[in-house]
Amino acid sequence: MQSIALSLFVISASRLRFVFIAALLAFITLPVMAQDLPMPPELTFLYKIGKPYRVTYEPWTELLMPEGNLGNTAFGKMTRGKHWQFPIILQGAMTREAIWAIIKPAFLNNGWTSVHEWPTGEIAMLAHYQKDGVEAWATVEPGDPERGTIDIVEIAPMPFKFTLKTPAATPELVNANAGDFPWLGPLPGSKFRSSAPDTTPFYVSIQGAAAQELVASSSIIKDYYQPADGLSNKLFRMAYHDALTAAGWTILSESMSADVVITAHFTKNGRNLWASLHKNDTYEIRVADAGNETKNLAKDLEANCHVAIYGVLFDFNKSTLQAASDPVLQQILDLLKKNPTLKLEIQGHTDNVGGDAYNQTLSEARAKAVVTWLTGHGVAAARLTAKGYGKTKPIADNSTDAGRAKNRRVEIANPACTAKAK
Repeated sequence: MQSIALSLFVISASRLRFVFIAALLAFITLPVMAQDLPMPPELTFLYKIGKPYRVTYEPWTELLMPEGNLGNTAFGKMTRGKHWQFPIILQGAMTREAIWAIIKPAFLNNGWTSVHEWPTGEIAMLAHYQKDGVEAWATVEPGDPERGTIDIVEIAPMPFKFTLKTPAATPELVNANAGDFPWLGPLPGSKFRSSAPDTTPFYVSIQGAAAQELVASSSIIKDYYQPADGLSNKLFRMAYHDALTAAGWTILSESMSADVVITAHFTKNGRNLWASLHKNDTYEIRVADAGNETKNLAKDLEANCHVAIYGVLFDFNKSTLQAASDPVLQQILDLLKKNPTLKLEIQGHTDNVGGDAYNQTLSEARAKAVVTWLTGHGVAAARLTAKGYGKTKPIADNSTDAGRAKNRRVEIANPACTAKAK
């Protein structure tokens, strides 16, 4: 038994020694690998004046040069491409001025030009390089004693081509349970994960508002695995930003931290599509076809005598219509044009936040804003009346965000209609 125990101890000790050595090698190797990361050709001259180290590299990014307050000036440059960032050791240069006396001439004598310098408070230079088909931008700064800081973006296209189709006037067939959206697909190399209908409402954020607004009652979510070689947040955001914009979508909001969230709206070709893209470990694309939800406006009005219209959006606490409202207002306009004898009451409704008088005034002003839009597009004023109901006719629970969003609405009603018995 002692022999067995001793053997196990020897084996365990051997394994521990192996793990320790492997960890030590890894610890030693990583900085060496970083140091050995090759410099772009336009920066190889730096080895003549010092020693670059702890080089970090991104295959592709979008970056304001320089970053921070210095870049938020008339001289800041938004760049896209390969990104290197690293300090350089300049032995013997103990002051910022001494570092600057070495590093600035080195750039200017090796094909770089100074675009702008910040001598007051901060010593820094925005430099540009363009030679033999290579273009690069760099921020150069002196730092701690014997150190300078280099930040460079070598201009390059995205590592893949990505385009999206423009949604057509005739709605395309979308399978809620399989496949991609016909006009909003995944990035190259991504793998399909799942697809499912989502019966929860689709909300969008209005600038300056604390609560989100309801624009559609449901959506479809398609989920994807990221490419095996990884996908940075910046690359994801810019690839979809550019492709959506080129296909005619309007980007409403973008946020990027640990996650990326993009909200977009398509209003051309008579369509009314809302999209939300969310990336973390995987990424999902969620689309709500709001135009499809109101395609039976005439039948719904005939059956119920009034219809709640969502997606008529106003500036926060105001009666100013937002441009995103146009597709829904256009459907009301089409309804009136197809039924020339139809007269409508345009109703404004609010949630219960705020006083009675305030909500009453706001609801009336918003109803009048819709009437003004319709008359401005050719509808006779005699066919329309505007009426505000304030918070007196809720259709959902005002104690929840979802209920309040449902209560904040515009309705159209036919005063001459008698609702059909159900």
